[in-house]
Amino acid sequence: MNLVHHLVVAESLREKLQWPRTLRGAILLGAIAPDAHAQRPGLGRGRFHPPHGTDPVPFILKLIKLECLHSAQGRAFAASCIAHVVADEITRPLNYHLPPHAPGGFLPVPEGDRQSADIINIEGIMRSLMRAKVPCMLGPIGSREIGAHKWLVLGRFPFTESWRHALVVEPLASLARHCADEALMRMYSSDAGARLLGAWRA
Repeated sequence: MNLVHHLVVAESLREKLQWPRTLRGAILLGAIAPDAHAQRPGLGRGRFHPPHGTDPVPFILKLIKLECLHSAQGRAFAASCIAHVVADEITRPLNYHLPPHAPGGFLPVPEGDRQSADIINIEGIMRSLMRAKVPCMLGPIGSREIGAHKWLVLGRFPFTESWRHALVVEPLASLARHCADEALMRMYSSDAGARLLGAWRA
């Protein structure tokens, strides 16, 4: 799963939780944060992606300062970081093939065509990502690294096209929904994850 695909998972997560658009920037930054280690030499992928079979919720939450989780922006960021590592876990063993006519899993949408549930707002994602301020650190990865990674993502297809919207084609559309569902299940199955999503347990 590439970085732009992680943004699609984050959008699916936000819609499933019915979180407001004001949290979109934090969710999108969380979607790319675990891979921002690439912006600093010496930081390996393994520090921000749990080993196979490890519960991703406590793994990620240990990397985020507790005070960060007191704000809605911080909780959205953390939830999306968890969704990122869950999506990686799901997709790394799989060899799924996107149609050759849809580079990256996206197709342009003619203006006025909004029939499919799998259409994403490219302009909205770009605006939210460009304006987003990093709400918290992920271990030693801070605003400088995540900010640099943000601009790297924005320089990739389909953001380099003049599209307002894009159709997410199969199997990526179903896979993104599955990754978001699995991330929610993992979070709701633990007290820490449920608190993160606002579902406090007695």
